Amino acid sequence: MKKLGIIFGNLAALVLCGCFAAPQMQMSAPSNDSEYNGAKVFVHSIDEGDFGTGNTSSKDSSGATEEFGELADLIVDSIPPFEYRIGPLDMVQVVVWEHPELTSPMGQYQPAGQKVTTEGKLFYPYAGELQAAGLTAQELRVEITKRLSDKILNDPQVDVRVSEYKSLKATVTGAVNKPGYAYFAEAPMTIPTAISEVGGFNEYADPSKIQLRRGDKVYNIDYLKAFKTNVPMDKILLKPDDQLYIPSLEETQKDNRAYVMGEVGKPSVVDLHNGAMSLVEALASAGGLQAVNASARSIYVIRNTSEEQIDVYHLNAKNAMALAMGDRFMLNAHDIVYVDASGLATWNRLISLILPSVQTVYYGVQTARNIQLISNGKWGK
Repeated sequence: MKKLGIIFGNLAALVLCGCFAAPQMQMSAPSNDSEYNGAKVFVHSIDEGDFGTGNTSSKDSSGATEEFGELADLIVDSIPPFEYRIGPLDMVQVVVWEHPELTSPMGQYQPAGQKVTTEGKLFYPYAGELQAAGLTAQELRVEITKRLSDKILNDPQVDVRVSEYKSLKATVTGAVNKPGYAYFAEAPMTIPTAISEVGGFNEYADPSKIQLRRGDKVYNIDYLKAFKTNVPMDKILLKPDDQLYIPSLEETQKDNRAYVMGEVGKPSVVDLHNGAMSLVEALASAGGLQAVNASARSIYVIRNTSEEQIDVYHLNAKNAMALAMGDRFMLNAHDIVYVDASGLATWNRLISLILPSVQTVYYGVQTARNIQLISNGKWGK
């Protein structure tokens, strides 16, 4: 029995010593300004409001932004006066008051206007062929009035208007209800106007990833964030031949995901819906923190900011109020959320590894003792 006590005493000592050599599940937090594989590591405290320079999406950024990034190239200080000039394929309606034979020479079969030819020409009875393209409706009215006055009428009362705009257009494609052209009219064309012209976004659209191509340059526009941060979308004017592309969520979500790992209910890949998801939302999507094993003090977001920089954002949620800051912290695509294990979790895992060995030794000792008792004829005594 003395030997058995010695064996179990030694095992207990091994268990206690094993705490220091156990397979650790806890993350070794990096120090600020350290390096890892050639990349500089910067550590930020989320609960202290340090979101770093790389996190531009914060739920409390509802005020007007001072810097609009590359969109600043598109924003005008004020809406310039816009005077529409007639172009090829426009429909132009000419009305000569008190002379229906000129206004509608074909009667009820007369369409609402005449189409300007691809060469920019327009024919009108008694006025002949006119060069309409490049003129405003007012300038064309003056020209037709002059020609009619010279030939058949005294002081004709003429009105000219564009009944259908077809010459100047922007292209809107992708996840909208009616992909096609947005035609310029008398009012300036903005991005919201163009999207409205094609029936708005469809149910599969990702408005956070709109692309505007102008010439050889492509601008990326987060439509939802623009409204939340008071970017003046009504001062971003489209130009003829601009191209707007609205991708679908299926396209963007492939590269718009974050990863939640560690002591959560369900480690998983989470989609950043419309390009926006807070740290708290991501944790909730992954089943939340494990009640027994997770360390609320040790929640990390690891971000590959660039080839030369890794940012590590730390949230100490032991104080529940820190979760408010976690809800303000917005994830970027490919962020890694890691919830560390608590000391108790490490101990429990150590015990679960050692216990089978202890039981094996115990039953081995018991078996050996029983065999010895049988050999000495003392079994059962």
